[in-house]
Amino acid sequence: MSKILKIFLLPLTWIVILFVLTYCVKNKKWRRGLFIAALTVLLVFTDKPLLQWAQYMTTRQYSHQKLPKQYYNVAVVMGGFSNGFDTATMQPCFVDDRGARLWEAIRLYESGVCEKIMISGDATISKSHDSSGTAEYLKAYLGDFGIHDDDLIFEYYARNTRENATMSIAILDSLGYEAEKCLLVTSATHLKRSKDCFEAEGWALDGYATNIYPKPHPKPYQFLPQWKPLTDWKELINEWVGSVVYKIVGY
Repeated sequence: MSKILKIFLLPLTWIVILFVLTYCVKNKKWRRGLFIAALTVLLVFTDKPLLQWAQYMTTRQYSHQKLPKQYYNVAVVMGGFSNGFDTATMQPCFVDDRGARLWEAIRLYESGVCEKIMISGDATISKSHDSSGTAEYLKAYLGDFGIHDDDLIFEYYARNTRENATMSIAILDSLGYEAEKCLLVTSATHLKRSKDCFEAEGWALDGYATNIYPKPHPKPYQFLPQWKPLTDWKELINEWVGSVVYKIVGY
């Protein structure tokens, strides 16, 4: 999904557009309607309990998830959990709480659930065809947690969930791994769309969700408008729109 499209999927963008139209339209009836619409969108998307409930309803199927008892050859970690690798601090630049994708993969590895970790299309390792990228730095970083270089598999070029699936499968297949021995690791909101993309290629993977949202128990004061939910809605909206688009194009 392009960056420009993502901007137009932000509730804040909708609010700004509606308020701008309110002052641009000369018809009083239309101006009143646009102002009411802008105010309604503002109140809805600044309601934190509503956001929390939507997050919970989207991820509640994973609420009782336990560490898998089955053994897997590879934990396939979907990229998008970072904005790159900071070579000054020698740390990944995690995006929001998506770093849990990597941390849970490390826990699966250390717990003996999986033998290897595959990272697909993340900015910590992504590179152009004429660049070495920062993959070696990430290897060193993960080595500090006891993960051997031989137990890491990198897929460098995927730019979206669809490419994560197709390019990862190509690598895993070339290495002789089978779908039933691979575990897909990603955020709970992203897991269904990710699994669907793999299944579209004939790979039905088990999934392991991270970033599972708990059932909300809001206090009365939390119903007051807050600015942070305006940006936090983007995760759910991106997934909802992405799922619809992928179904339309047949992924």
